[in-house]
Amino acid sequence: MTRPSVQFHRISRAMIVLVTCALAIAACETYYFRANYRDVNQLLHLDTESGTKLYLKAHLKNGDVCILRDSWEVDTTRDVLTGTGARFDMHRLLVEEGAMTIAIDSIAIVETNRKLLGAESARVTALSIVAGVDLAISLACLANPKACFGSCPTFYMNENDNIHFADAEGFTHAILPSMEYGDIDALNNAAVTEGEFSLTMKNEARETHCVSEVMLLACPRAEGERVFHSRDDKFFLCDRLYTLSGAAGPEGDVSALLRHRDRAERFSLADSSDLCSRETVYLNFDRIAAHENLGLVMTYRQTLMTTYLFYSAMGYMGDEVSDMFALLETRSETRKTFDTAARLLGEIEIYMWDDGREGWQRQGAIYESGPIASNLQILPLTTPPSNGSVRLKLVMNRGLWRIDHVALAGIKARVTPAHIRPAVVTRKGVPDDAALAELRAPDRHLISLPGSEYRMTFRLPESTRDYELFLYSKGYYLEWMRAKWLQEKDLRKLAQLVGAPRSYLREEAAAYKVYEETMEQLFWNSRIDTKAFSYHEE
Repeated sequence: MTRPSVQFHRISRAMIVLVTCALAIAACETYYFRANYRDVNQLLHLDTESGTKLYLKAHLKNGDVCILRDSWEVDTTRDVLTGTGARFDMHRLLVEEGAMTIAIDSIAIVETNRKLLGAESARVTALSIVAGVDLAISLACLANPKACFGSCPTFYMNENDNIHFADAEGFTHAILPSMEYGDIDALNNAAVTEGEFSLTMKNEARETHCVSEVMLLACPRAEGERVFHSRDDKFFLCDRLYTLSGAAGPEGDVSALLRHRDRAERFSLADSSDLCSRETVYLNFDRIAAHENLGLVMTYRQTLMTTYLFYSAMGYMGDEVSDMFALLETRSETRKTFDTAARLLGEIEIYMWDDGREGWQRQGAIYESGPIASNLQILPLTTPPSNGSVRLKLVMNRGLWRIDHVALAGIKARVTPAHIRPAVVTRKGVPDDAALAELRAPDRHLISLPGSEYRMTFRLPESTRDYELFLYSKGYYLEWMRAKWLQEKDLRKLAQLVGAPRSYLREEAAAYKVYEETMEQLFWNSRIDTKAFSYHEE
């Protein structure tokens, strides 16, 4: 699952070069590049904050940038963007001024401070980082922008549930069109008693969500059976669950927190001197059937540590945020290595005690990004139990994980789910055939803007059977740039975060601790209420 929920991403060596160039320009009186682009860019964002001027900045796939001022149009017949402005080449030298026509297929990323509405602007909206438009934003969020709510699409079985009860969040680390991927989340549903099943998809954040597919994955189950999903997208039918016997962390006995799925989570606070530090939790299970195929089942989510880091990075980018994201979008080598900082924070590693070898044997790791909906996953164990008990240890980054429940499951068989597309999509209680068509078309996206809410109904294969249900969602999202973040520009800090993430995580620990204990409450309180707010009506 997938976050901004939010997963922090490294920007890689190519961006280090860009940051280094920007620092050099800022430090010298004689610019290597003509001053026009830099001056225009700064002026645009000054205007953004006061709201006096409109602009659209289109980063092209060949490295050029076109800046249009005050007005522009999308010509759907020719599939082009037209307007009046200036064009700069990849070296940011002015090459053209006046009326221009830009093929939409040539655009990598768009930045604008104007609300984009209407079907004709859909393709531009799907590429747009919106800057300076702080919609329905709370006073707490304005005062503490690193705690502002962010999320990819959230999904609810009960559409009236609030954000604390989201059943899934989609494609959490797909922060650009080129990073689009499909994500599977367990819904942990009760028995299905009807032939139809409905989910509500919401956009509760200041983001543009571009959703290409939503499907229900259904596995038949009998009474007493469960189906669990693994990190590598395999599905396991299980007919026995073993309850935790005991658990201990650095703070002492944590059995009561981990024995039941009740949202009473075991978590720790970050190390005050290093955000990249480790801790261990030990688990015991007794009365295990001999030589049974077992899997560790875990319900968990991330804390807001990666959200804080991601928002900090966007703040450091300041008025050059779209330049940085355009670089990520157009450089495949950059994307391949962008997540070093996230990898430093690491996964939840699982080890099992082996009596025969008298040592801990690594079983694998569990991982899913996102701080909102809890993930429910299984990790099949590779070491069989030998004496009726199983001892495990979880090794993970301190302050990064919230664990609600752990159990052992007896694995009966691998199974393959049925894939079910939505039969009906409604918006505000009215069928939305256009939204349904966009979800069904292989080359289109349903664009969900802040405050959007869609109800999707699926028809199950056999109405008399019970099913374990999973949600498959595919797409990407674009985080909006908060006006407050523009004041935090610091390219030197960005260069450290990108080029020396380990030292950055040590140095940033004290600043993060200031936010840590209050960030959760501020985060939840700053979400958009889809029942009370609509981007289209604001």
